[in-house]
Amino acid sequence: MADLAGAHGVPAARGAAHRRQYVVVFVLLGVLTLVELAVVRTPGIARAAVVIALVTIAVAKAALIALFYMHLRFETRILRLTVLGPLLAPAAYGLILIAETAWRAVR
Repeated sequence: MADLAGAHGVPAARGAAHRRQYVVVFVLLGVLTLVELAVVRTPGIARAAVVIALVTIAVAKAALIALFYMHLRFETRILRLTVLGPLLAPAAYGLILIAETAWRAVR
């Protein structure tokens, strides 16, 4: 019983691995935030490129949060699809708006 961490019966090594995973995701989210700031503050980048970069990074950050902090990575496929389904419509709408904005700028 000495190798168990807490009353939940989770082995100490497994608990440490989960904590390490959370820290890695946290650091990665921080790095992505710094990349966002760098993209915004870099002169000479087209506005459409900035918007596309920021949206892409935001989606990546949201995916990391959902997969690891909301534990969707460890859920069944049907539950992941249940969460993913309602997100597809706003994502498609956002992509259409970005495409329309770029089209209007060229026109």
